[in-house]
Amino acid sequence: AFGHVFRNVDVGGNRTFLVRASYLEIYNEEIRDLLSKNPKQKLDLKDHPDGGVYVKDLTIMIVKGVRDLQQVMEVGQKNRSVASTLMNNESSRSHSIFTVTVEILEKG
Repeated sequence: AFGHVFRNVDVGGNRTFLVRASYLEIYNEEIRDLLSKNPKQKLDLKDHPDGGVYVKDLTIMIVKGVRDLQQVMEVGQKNRSVASTLMNNESSRSHSIFTVTVEILEKG
């Protein structure tokens, strides 16, 4: 999927592309930034009249290629909350959302 994003980003012509990624988890009804220096800190869900719902202070990384996206995902994976269950020694115990945003700027 990461390769698909960058294969379809046209670097020529009249358009410039900006690709960004964020990674959060919802654990015990708390939102946490998996890319933060403090991934256990609780973040707030906000509603902006023009922009809609967003997570305040969520880290958003600019990525230049597939390897950058993979590194962002790996950092977030390491910060996920895990605990033992009877069926799995390292169950994630949370839900996570990895978001890739592609922004297009038309020149001229």
